[in-house]
Amino acid sequence: MRGPMPSAKPANKASHITTGNVLEDLGFSAEEIREIVLKHDLWVPIRAEIEDRKLTQTKLAKELQIHQPDASLLLRGQIERFSITRLMQFADRLGLAVTLAVAPKTTNQKPKNVPRILVRKTRARGAPPMPAVGSQTTRRMARA
Repeated sequence: MRGPMPSAKPANKASHITTGNVLEDLGFSAEEIREIVLKHDLWVPIRAEIEDRKLTQTKLAKELQIHQPDASLLLRGQIERFSITRLMQFADRLGLAVTLAVAPKTTNQKPKNVPRILVRKTRARGAPPMPAVGSQTTRRMARA
């Protein structure tokens, strides 16, 4: 029986230094990171709603008014193919409300600590859409 394989590097020595942000470590710009995080924050509750309803790809495609291959991409988390606006449309079609908060930055406030997007259920299944509240821009975004 052989013993443990010798390690090429000591166990206690770090192999590389990170910033604590994987996306930053991979070389994404601040703008790209912000977009990825926003899309993720939209996708997670959309995915949860799909799972709660036990929708198949075919039923999901019909519900979201998209092609079946796009439903497959959405289910597998390949959200880079969808815009933030498109993900908001999907949330709306699934009966989820999207609330976006915008606030001024402070010098020592990190983006990951700021509430970004809140997605919640808005109506019973099959109920008519709720009227949009707020400015004309908000109403236009709700209809999109």
